[in-house]
Amino acid sequence: MSPPRPHDPRTGFTLVELLVVIAIIGVLVSLLLPAVQAAREAARRTQCVNNLKNIGLAVHNFHDARNKVPVSARPVGLTTAPRIAALTHLLPYLEAGNVHQIFDLTKNWGHADNRRAVNTPVAVFACPSTPEAPTRLDGLPENSPWTPEVSVPTDYSPTVWVDRRLISANLVDRTNNPDGSPTNEPGILEYNNQDASFKYVTDGLSNTIMFAESGGRPFLYRKSDKVGSDLTQQRVNGGGWCRPASDILVFGLSQDGQNEVGPCALNCANGTDIVKLGYPHPTLSTFGNSAPFGFHPGIANHAYGDGSVRSLNDSIDIREYARLVTRAGNELTVQQ
Repeated sequence: MSPPRPHDPRTGFTLVELLVVIAIIGVLVSLLLPAVQAAREAARRTQCVNNLKNIGLAVHNFHDARNKVPVSARPVGLTTAPRIAALTHLLPYLEAGNVHQIFDLTKNWGHADNRRAVNTPVAVFACPSTPEAPTRLDGLPENSPWTPEVSVPTDYSPTVWVDRRLISANLVDRTNNPDGSPTNEPGILEYNNQDASFKYVTDGLSNTIMFAESGGRPFLYRKSDKVGSDLTQQRVNGGGWCRPASDILVFGLSQDGQNEVGPCALNCANGTDIVKLGYPHPTLSTFGNSAPFGFHPGIANHAYGDGSVRSLNDSIDIREYARLVTRAGNELTVQQ
């Protein structure tokens, strides 16, 4: 039997060697973490694009079936007339027919009888990059006190108009109004126009935006910052997928995202603060005040009339963005 070998002090790590190894691992982790986060965001962005493609395809299937596009029924003022969103009409074309079946179209989106339907999350309406829970709720705008109890939000909404205030401020081109008076310039899914169809899109379907991201609503976001967690103190008037007021009236923002009617088209804010402005809105009345906004670095995804999805850079000028939203301006556009 061999005698036991004497202890060799060189067989273990010294403290210095151990610290060096830990430091190397720390450096590798710090190098890999941004790459992992970028890969995750790329995957989320791909899913967002797929969501918008499905929504665009649903609009085309709706148009094929009815020879018109789905539009939001949005009676102006504080009325009891049913307000039904374009997205509600698309539910059967988005594999959400079971939700559509329990939605009573003769009653307003916020009616108690529709609560079960509108409080149901629809996966295709949620961008995975949005940091808010997909089960969060919007609320009835006229309720006092306001409570988040009605309708799961959507991160995608139709771009229905270019706000006339941008025309008056000479921030966008005047189109479709030969008499020279400033009017809201219609997009593809124009509010209340039950006859709206692709035949009115003379700018070309591939040149005209149909849906934009407006993520995080009804929470108010400016740039990448959330403006408070208490929705009774700050919020956007819009967000619920069943709300016509969630549709986007393109009005532009100041670069800090705080003020309406400005040169910023994308990602300065997802809307303005309806609590501060007061409801009904001093200019928009009971219409919503959402703005195009995505949580993808430097861009926001958009669905076009031909069903394609493109990522627009948030440096795009409001004049160019408005040209892409209006359906019949005959403008020359530069895709960004």
